[in-house]
This record gives sequence, C-alpha cells and structure tokens, in this order.
Amino acid sequence: MNYWKIIFLFLVFSKAYNQNVRKVSATMTMRTAHKGKTTNTHAELCYATSGRMITLFPKPSELYVFNNSNGELKVYDPTKNTVLQQQNATYSTETTQFFFFLHNRKADLGLSSMGFSLGETKFENGVMITIWKSPTPLAKNIKRVELVHKGQNPIFMKYVDPSERTIKKVFYYDYTKLGSVDFPQTITQIDYLTARDSIVTKTAYGALKVNEQVTSNLLEFSIPANAKIIK
Repeated sequence: MNYWKIIFLFLVFSKAYNQNVRKVSATMTMRTAHKGKTTNTHAELCYATSGRMITLFPKPSELYVFNNSNGELKVYDPTKNTVLQQQNATYSTETTQFFFFLHNRKADLGLSSMGFSLGETKFENGVMITIWKSPTPLAKNIKRVELVHKGQNPIFMKYVDPSERTIKKVFYYDYTKLGSVDFPQTITQIDYLTARDSIVTKTAYGALKVNEQVTSNLLEFSIPANAKIIK
C-alpha cells in the first residue's frame, strides 16, 4: 500500500466531524430536465448534526418530510392531517451531503459505508482520482465509482456499470463555508437511462445559516397526535 493510500484511508475512516455546527437551515431549489420538459421544486429545510432533518415543500400544497439517521421517514400532509410512515436505509440522513460534509465524510462521500473498497489512487492535472470497487450485492448494476477531489473537496463522481457504460455523473461546485467546512451549494446529477436518454437534476442551496443564525422553527415542528397514519 502506497503512502498516499494510507493517508487517504485515514481520512475516510476518521470519526472526527465539524463539531462547531449543530444545525443548518437552507432553501433548496431542484430543477429537473427530461425529454425537453423541466420541473422546478422549491423547499425549505433544517438539518441537525444529531441526524434529524425536516423539509417543507410549500407547493402545490404543504408537505413536511421528516427523516433521521435510522432511515425513518414520515411525510405529513397538514391539509388532510395524514402521515405516511416508512423505513429504509436509503431514507437515512446519513446519505445526504449535509452528513457527508459536516461529519468529515467528504473523502469518500459514503462509498465505504456502502461497502465499496478503494482500489486505486492517482493524481492527474492537479486533482486526485480514486477508483472504488463495487461490493458484491451491487456488482450486477455498478462495476466501479470514480471520485475526483480538488484539494480536499470532491468535484466529480462517475458510476460505471459492468458493460463499461457510464450510468451516472455528479458534479459538486459553488463551494461556501458552513462553519469551518467547505460545502457545495450546487450539485448537478446526470442519470443516463439509455445511451440517448438522460435525466439532469440541478440542486441549489441558498440562504445557508448555522446554529444561532438559524431562525426557522422547522426542527421544533411536530406531527399532531391525531394525524391519521398511512402505510
């Protein structure tokens, strides 16, 4: 194992995180383009580094989405006073960029926790490229993931399937400071459905605030006890 790989693995498995940030609030705008049609989604969210996250979608009608580090998801509709409850690892807040960046996981963006193994590290044109091998349960769909860092910040990811076809690209840019951590305000993801068909999703965060700057009361919002549960 070479010197750079040892350093990289140390960063990946470090348990340290940005302890001076306890909570974050932001606005979110998601723009999705597919087959010439574009949809825009706006939301307000709050994230606590303890793992709790609440997102408010105001239109076309209010919806509150609650999720936590255990993958518990609740979607509350105040108009109907109903709540949908589900649990799945993919709903965990530990799969969000807030977790990756505020908990010092930006070295691998959660790949190691999903079972990917570091296969190669190389340096080209001022960036670091790491190649991650897929775990057996995912190998039939994903052969490897390529992750590119500029300095300490990830700027690009690429997912490749067993036939060597690129199935997903993710770009991270427009970095700003959250506490002492660099955080990408804009993420663009391209999902390649076929060689000629793709979905492009651009997610932009704004009005980012931390700790005492946070004026939103979303984290204190609770679902009424009389809400009807839908499964």
